[in-house]
Amino acid sequence: MKKLLGIMVLGLLLSGNAYSYTGLALTSCGQILSRENQTLAKESVIFYISGYITGRNYENSGNVGNNLEKDASYDSLYWAVIKYCKENPLKDTSDAAKHVYQLLKNL
Repeated sequence: MKKLLGIMVLGLLLSGNAYSYTGLALTSCGQILSRENQTLAKESVIFYISGYITGRNYENSGNVGNNLEKDASYDSLYWAVIKYCKENPLKDTSDAAKHVYQLLKNL
């Protein structure tokens, strides 16, 4: 009986839904601006911002950014981050991602 109760309690603890994100590969705006013309840096920023938007859409059951054209949207995301970083050089990609998400949400 104790084993069955233990299994049930463990099952309840492991079945909960949780929404969270971990900011991996955070980069300061200064580093982004110093590598502004490098293809790898551009792709890294685009992938990070795209992933952030996807994660927030999943969290909120939203569709922010779906009205952008595929090819142009990636460049637009990148240049939005560059603009944010030039205006806020002491911030990082996490802050830039939040800002870009809010801009897209308000379109």
